[in-house]
Amino acid sequence: MSCQLCVLSRFQNIASVKKFFFPASRDSTPDIAQSNEGDENWEADWGWNEDANESADTVESTDLPDNGKQKWFQECILSLSPTNDMVAIAHGDKIVVLAQKWDPKHKGEDIESKFSIQWQNSLKQEESETITALMCLPLASQKRSTQGGPDWTCVIVGFSSGYIRMYTETGVLLLSQLLHAEAVQKLKCRTYEPPRFLGMSELHEELVILYKRAVVSIDGFSLFQSLRACRNQVARATASGSETMLQPPPLAYKKWALQDQDKINDLVSSGVQSSNPFDQMKTASLLGGFSATVKTSPPAASIYLTAGVGPYVGFFHAMEGSTQPILSDVAMAVANKIKTALMSAASGWLGFGGRQKDEAKDKSPKIEPATPLPYRYGLPDQRRTGDSLSLSPSCKYAAFTDGFGRVTLVDVERGIAIRMWKGYRDAQVGWIQVREDDGSGSRNRDHSRVAQFLVIYAPRRGILEVWTAANGPRVAAFNVSKWCQLVCPSSGMMGLNNVTSRGVKSRAFQCALVDPEGFVKTLEVPFHLALSDKSSKRARDLHLLKKLKAILKENAESTDSLESTIKDLILDMRISNITKQAVERVLSTKYLSSTLMKNVLKVCIQKISGKADATLDIDSKLFLRFCQAQDNLLHTYKMVEKFTSRGDVASGSAEESNTEMVARSLGLTWSEAQGVVAQLDKFSSSADTAEPRVKFKEQAMAVSTFLHCFTCHLHCSDHDSSRPVTVSVHKGLSEDRRLALAHLFFHSCCCGEAASGDVSIVLQDANLPADQIIDLLLVYWMSSDERSVTSLPNLMHLIKTVTAMTDKSEVLVDHNIASPWWQKIRDVCCHSQNIRAVYILALAARAVAMEIFGSQTKAKDPDADTASLSSDKTDMSEWESLAVDMEHWNLLIKQLEDVLALSFLIHLRLPANERSPYGPKPALDPIRLSVLKLLEGGRGSISEVVAQYIIRLQLQPQSLYKHLLSTSTDSDDAAMDIEPAAEATEAHEQSCLEKIQDHLAELRVRFPHSLENDILLSNCCWEYAVQWNKDPELISYLQLSLEYLKLVQNAVLRQGLCSMMWHMYVLKRVTAAATLMEKVGKAPKERLCRKDVGMSDATLISFMENVADLLQVAMDANCEANEVPVFNLEQLWQQIRGPASLVELAVDQKATNYHLVRHHYHLAVSMHAVMLFNMKSVKVLSLFDTKGRNSFFKDLHSHPLLPNQNVDSALSVSRRTFLCKVISEAISTLEKRGEDASVSPRRQQKTVAFRWPVLAVDLGKDFGLDIDYLKRHHVCQLYSAGRDKLAEEVLLTVNDHELMGSQLLPIAGQRVAYFLFRCDQPGTGKIMSDMSPSLSTWLKQLDPEELVSPDAPMSDTALLLEHVANQLPEGYSEYNLAISLVELVQLLLSLSSETKC
Repeated sequence: MSCQLCVLSRFQNIASVKKFFFPASRDSTPDIAQSNEGDENWEADWGWNEDANESADTVESTDLPDNGKQKWFQECILSLSPTNDMVAIAHGDKIVVLAQKWDPKHKGEDIESKFSIQWQNSLKQEESETITALMCLPLASQKRSTQGGPDWTCVIVGFSSGYIRMYTETGVLLLSQLLHAEAVQKLKCRTYEPPRFLGMSELHEELVILYKRAVVSIDGFSLFQSLRACRNQVARATASGSETMLQPPPLAYKKWALQDQDKINDLVSSGVQSSNPFDQMKTASLLGGFSATVKTSPPAASIYLTAGVGPYVGFFHAMEGSTQPILSDVAMAVANKIKTALMSAASGWLGFGGRQKDEAKDKSPKIEPATPLPYRYGLPDQRRTGDSLSLSPSCKYAAFTDGFGRVTLVDVERGIAIRMWKGYRDAQVGWIQVREDDGSGSRNRDHSRVAQFLVIYAPRRGILEVWTAANGPRVAAFNVSKWCQLVCPSSGMMGLNNVTSRGVKSRAFQCALVDPEGFVKTLEVPFHLALSDKSSKRARDLHLLKKLKAILKENAESTDSLESTIKDLILDMRISNITKQAVERVLSTKYLSSTLMKNVLKVCIQKISGKADATLDIDSKLFLRFCQAQDNLLHTYKMVEKFTSRGDVASGSAEESNTEMVARSLGLTWSEAQGVVAQLDKFSSSADTAEPRVKFKEQAMAVSTFLHCFTCHLHCSDHDSSRPVTVSVHKGLSEDRRLALAHLFFHSCCCGEAASGDVSIVLQDANLPADQIIDLLLVYWMSSDERSVTSLPNLMHLIKTVTAMTDKSEVLVDHNIASPWWQKIRDVCCHSQNIRAVYILALAARAVAMEIFGSQTKAKDPDADTASLSSDKTDMSEWESLAVDMEHWNLLIKQLEDVLALSFLIHLRLPANERSPYGPKPALDPIRLSVLKLLEGGRGSISEVVAQYIIRLQLQPQSLYKHLLSTSTDSDDAAMDIEPAAEATEAHEQSCLEKIQDHLAELRVRFPHSLENDILLSNCCWEYAVQWNKDPELISYLQLSLEYLKLVQNAVLRQGLCSMMWHMYVLKRVTAAATLMEKVGKAPKERLCRKDVGMSDATLISFMENVADLLQVAMDANCEANEVPVFNLEQLWQQIRGPASLVELAVDQKATNYHLVRHHYHLAVSMHAVMLFNMKSVKVLSLFDTKGRNSFFKDLHSHPLLPNQNVDSALSVSRRTFLCKVISEAISTLEKRGEDASVSPRRQQKTVAFRWPVLAVDLGKDFGLDIDYLKRHHVCQLYSAGRDKLAEEVLLTVNDHELMGSQLLPIAGQRVAYFLFRCDQPGTGKIMSDMSPSLSTWLKQLDPEELVSPDAPMSDTALLLEHVANQLPEGYSEYNLAISLVELVQLLLSLSSETKC
């Protein structure tokens, strides 16, 4: 809390610096001056009436044994960079530059980096030239990746010859300028500082150079750009060794000749300022008299303050726009040979074009004349000589030192001296600006209060003092060495602006003291020291507050001694605002007990209540009300904690059943109560089968957390001083914290651990708004779905209590108007997803509303009380129907019953050990239901929810209906497909599926319109397609989607679904697959399929099959004629709003073009064949002509120009070859004879070998090909495979018998040749010898290897030859050969029969 002198950095070896400057002096280590910091004792008496005129000499330094050995340090010129990264020290013509370097020897210490010598040398370039001014100027980096540090630091040196030279950190000369032919006296710089308030003018950057009779002001932006350009040129020249240079941008500066002052020792610029309108008019009147004219806007001027002789203090105003800036060419020095920093600077060129150094000496640079600047006003004192001056950071005050040992404080704006200190000979002054930190963090720090402190270093007395500007006392004093230098840079980093300055700390210190021992020390001054004597109570209380925070941080448990310490500290505070902060800190400490907090509040209340009301200020009254409010909250917390820990079970009839309790509490009939209990029990049983959830033990809420949940609205006036303070729940409270607060209030009551009456009393005493209490109750009750109906009486009592606390105008309204109170509760019920808890709450709230409504009716009509005693319950229904609120409650409860039934279905699960035949189930988000979700989900929200549940279980269409298993046309095949799984299914699994089917049937009765068969099947189809589109590898989902699609009865709806699926999910992938297959000319590999289509090659086969099925369904739906269906909604759900349902969108789709769909079907079948049989050298799009290719992938409802059957003969041959290849590949998939005898005919029809030849013939028919050719090819392939029975079936459909017989004759001959020549049968030799030569020669020419199965039985061959003989006419050329072959086969059959015998 006091001012401190801290070590910022230090020199690594300052003795080497001294040795460089004074090589002849003896190196001795002087004694280190021990500085005793003037740390005030905060615990001592504060002395409220302290004397403001206390002598400034109370803290004097003791005589140190310096003996002048350290005087060398003050004889040097020193400049410390504002960023504390570089120090420059000069004496005579020598200079030493030191930079911060990390010292590994001092790792872990407070100061790990120290100033070490970067370079040192003599800078004299002219005879008897010495260094007279020095400055280290850091330049900001233009890179975004920097962390706020300077890019590099420029060393600016002023010489007695008038030259200004600028060097890099390594001593490379960048610029050398002669702007005036006099010695440089001072170098002052001003950099960018963001304005404190909006509307204030920004201070422009500039470098001010003071000569004896002139002042040069260099524009900061011009200097920054020139230095950057010169440094880049030096770096480029050093790297390449080239002398070719580019001209850097010129320096823009203004040059003034200060007049009417005899001698100027120091100067500072306070920036561009403009006078206020009053001063402007006053000046105009004094100069121009009555007829003077006044400009509309005050003129702006650059103000320069000077310290010197005649006058002592001078003010010069340079009007803006009175003179144009001078542009001077930059004289740049580029290194030729980089041996040392000095050599590189001395041996470089000046200027450009290769001029040598001697040439530059011969030709002196041009010096621009100065513009006269007259003296405006000042402080005349003939005998006083001003030595130095320092401007405050706010530019409001300036401190001057003179030859008489005085320090004078001058008000810059008014131009008068406002304070003077004496006894400070050879003093050095500086400034420190401190911002107030209120600790809240809510207020903008730039707008906080600012204090100015004047730092005075008196070297002859060895004392460093800190004074409050302008009229404040001395706040600190330190004994220091007599040979130090006070450094107070007026600038920061150059090159910043309003954008780049954000988050950048341009200064590491404001005022530093450098001692000859090599230590750099800074002052840390707290803001409260700037407060006046009247506010010193605040400083004291702030100290006590800080001490209290430290004590609370050091301890970890609540003890009696800690309580006593806290009380003493708080009672010792005198300002109410700070005392309130202390109490808030105590209340926010987690480990403190509620008893301790209550005792602290008690003593605070007693302290303030003991004073008269007239003596209390507004802060004390507000603090008293704050303590009373917190004390009331603590009382509430202790009461809740008391009956929670007691755990008393509320009294009630233990023998009363749930049905009786519901009927008694809600006023329902026995049958209605049974229905309510049955629904809740049914939901509980389904919830038990759901996935288990992990529960953690809930921890009690700490008292500090409880208090943090509330906000006290403090206000104080005469008429409401007795009213309790309004307390409300914090608006920014998190959901978890709000739930914990609600749990603390209501858990014990709702669980039966505390009586509802006790909780009601606590709620009434808490002074919380009724709407916030009901919000907490709703948050707690709806936080879990495991609420029991046994909590219904307590819940009703709580609702009734809170309703009684609210404004009656919100509850008791007209019958035709909905009550805002009950409407708010209904809205919350509609939003909640815990349906069981919401249902119980809605029943309880309706019962309370009904009771209040009944009492309201009785109050309006006293005679109605006697009449109601003799009336039955039908009378209640008569007045109940008149209230809008009752209608809303009844509607909501009916809707909740529907949602509860849906939730019961969603909680049903199949056994976890059941393995899905469609692969792993995707990870989908759980289905969340609420009344609002169904109301805003659109007209198809109910069917969408059921469909989403079905796809999560991967149910097949036949699993939704019990009767579908026996009536479906595909039931036999489906039973065969799932036969292995059905055998492994246990009775428990069947019971789970039957339970789902039964509840689906109940839901169809509850939702006859939303769950209509076509609507449910359509939504299931769509949901499966959506899931497949998310993961195309799950091709089984697309298959299930088509299964549901085929069961949709209405053709218009089915056609619309096909169109939507094609355009949204299928078209893009089919296009990519067709393009890929056309490009590669074969079935693509997996890598290409995944890259272009997004699925594997194996999945692509099934995908194309499903695409063909989808197009087939679309064609079938197009051929059927159905009316457009009308979709209705249930009466309870007429208020549904939102997007259109799926079935409505499907019905609105345009009718498809049958021929275009058929055209795409041909492509899909062709692509499927290529992928399935892995065919090569087939380009699927090339099977179609130009018209056909152009009409592909159009909208199915469009009518493009389609191809006909009159195509080019080459294309027809290509198509016929492709289809024949398909038939051959299909026949090759047949199993060997005898292996498929067990396969049923129905199952046999779906095999590849039986299905694809039929598809090929259909394609050939659509292509206009010769169908008989394809059939003959099919028959030949079957006989070649030895499948004679199947071939005979196809043979009956062939029309061209002669050609068929001629094609079958070689097959029969190949079989006979295989039997004669390849099989070693006895007696075949004699038969061959008896054979005719023509037949023998023909048989030998045949190759039996061309047949797939040449070893067919001879009986089958004989039957084949009979068919050949019957097919060929008698006059046919091959007829005789066929007859001879028939006789030969008959002979072989007889021979084989004799052999068996």
